[in-house]
Amino acid sequence: MKKLILPFLIVVVGIAVYLSLRGGESGGANVDQLPVAEVQSGDLVIDVLEGGNIQALNYLEIRNEVRENSGVKILEIIDEGYMVTEEDVENGKILVRLDTSGLEEEIVDHDVQFQQTEATYAEAKQNIEIEESEALSDIKAERQLLRFALLDFEKFVGAEAASDTLKRLRLPYDTDTLLAYEKEATDLIVKSFDSTKLAESLKEDREINPFELEAESSLASNVNFGEFLEDELLGDGEAEQTIRRMRDEALVAASQFAVQQESVEGAKRLHQKDFITRQTLDNEMVSLDKAKLALQRSETELDLFRDYEFPKEAEKMLSRYEEALLSLIRTKREKMAKMSQIVARYRSAKRRYDLELKKRKNLEEQLASCTIRAELPGLVAYGGAKDNYYTSRYYEGIASGATLKVGQPIITIPDMSKLGVEVNIHESHIKKIELGQKAYITAESVPDRTLIGKISKVAVLPDSNASRYNPSLKVYPATVEIEGTHEFLKPGMSAKVEIIVKELEEATFVPVQSVFVENDDHFVFRKTGNGYERQSVTVGDHNNDFIEVVEGLAQGEEVFLKMPDDYEPPQVEIADRSQRQRLKEKEAEDKEAERTAAKELAKQQKAGKNA
Repeated sequence: MKKLILPFLIVVVGIAVYLSLRGGESGGANVDQLPVAEVQSGDLVIDVLEGGNIQALNYLEIRNEVRENSGVKILEIIDEGYMVTEEDVENGKILVRLDTSGLEEEIVDHDVQFQQTEATYAEAKQNIEIEESEALSDIKAERQLLRFALLDFEKFVGAEAASDTLKRLRLPYDTDTLLAYEKEATDLIVKSFDSTKLAESLKEDREINPFELEAESSLASNVNFGEFLEDELLGDGEAEQTIRRMRDEALVAASQFAVQQESVEGAKRLHQKDFITRQTLDNEMVSLDKAKLALQRSETELDLFRDYEFPKEAEKMLSRYEEALLSLIRTKREKMAKMSQIVARYRSAKRRYDLELKKRKNLEEQLASCTIRAELPGLVAYGGAKDNYYTSRYYEGIASGATLKVGQPIITIPDMSKLGVEVNIHESHIKKIELGQKAYITAESVPDRTLIGKISKVAVLPDSNASRYNPSLKVYPATVEIEGTHEFLKPGMSAKVEIIVKELEEATFVPVQSVFVENDDHFVFRKTGNGYERQSVTVGDHNNDFIEVVEGLAQGEEVFLKMPDDYEPPQVEIADRSQRQRLKEKEAEDKEAERTAAKELAKQQKAGKNA
């Protein structure tokens, strides 16, 4: 490594000697005619100079709001430069009048369609109320039939027997359980109408063959009503009363049959003694047969009712109650489905009505916007407050008879009490610009008046319009707010802005054209008695005219403003990149060795103190 460094050091020393000898060389007559500047010392203002246009910071911009494909024409417009007064605002002075013929035809055509939409919407709204009323009536009727079916079952088998039976079947058995049953079923129906869950369930549906469906068996068919009579579970209901009546009738028939038997026996004894005729005996025998038949009929009717009629009627009434329960839920489901359809049609009609109503209001607002009246006092200016080259090409000029596009600025009324300058800061200066910096403004039309302002706004991104015109140009829009009010200022005036970045006191500075750069080294050509001398300098801040010199020059010295013709830049040759890399590595190793030695020395010193 040392063998490689030594030749390089010899080259560097040789170059340094060469430069020192060259620095003393004189250009003689070659530099006598070059411009010279003296190194100055004093206060130096670091500023940024930019040009811009004076604009109102607050303004009323009126745009065309008529949305016609072919545009709308200006029928009348107030002269540009007219000063709108407070009286004009109070009287509602007309500033612009646009052509309304196209809008009026469109409003007439829309009225017919709007009336149809309004009628459809009203009909859909009425249908909801009608269907809701019908649904409530039908559900009320079904609910009444359900209660009647429960009462009929309780009436037939008795309240206690009916309650026990329904409990075993897990069916509603009183008013409270009926309400709970209906609420639970209604909740399930509402969930089944959830569109999201319905869409998910449809993905899993398969095609159903109607012949594969089997009707579920009735719960009533699973009840053995014969046990009610065998176990004496039957309550004091209609069936029990019927059984009692039939049993009583059978007892009466049996009594009558017994009485008639005794009467026949007595008649036989009387006939044997010839106290009565054969005809009388036969009549008694017929009466006995009638009593026997009556007894048999009563017993048969009782057996038939107990074995057949009672189970049949009990199952029929329980089935009727079951069907009433299902019918209530089915009716609710049907009515809810129908209401969903009607509500969907209503919502569709309402959306259509809202759209048409919005369109109607929009047309009326556009018609009202065709007459523009004074709203704010100020100076009338044609176009928008931010008009530029591109917008002026896109829009037709503002004048009577011109055709306006949608959103095109028509007139602008600026607030003259608060003005500013819109400037574009070049990217080379944007880092220097901060909010609140002081600025001096000079209007080109009034060059003898200098105004004071400050930076109130700086864009974060460069202006895209400027990059369209010149892609290599990057400028950042900024706003300089002017202090106070000045009657001689008008929006649109050109102005120069001097933004004060920094104020240096007792600084040494030279003209910016006297400083040159080679390989990141700043230098000047200092004038000497023999000609010139190349002098390296350390520079600081600068403005458009002067640059601060921190080291290298003293006040009163003279520097050339142009590079001498016979000056040749030094040529420093280095073997190759690998050699430079090895030099850097050597420097790093040396520094690391120095740090290690310093640490060892510190440890030794600490150990000595402890000892």
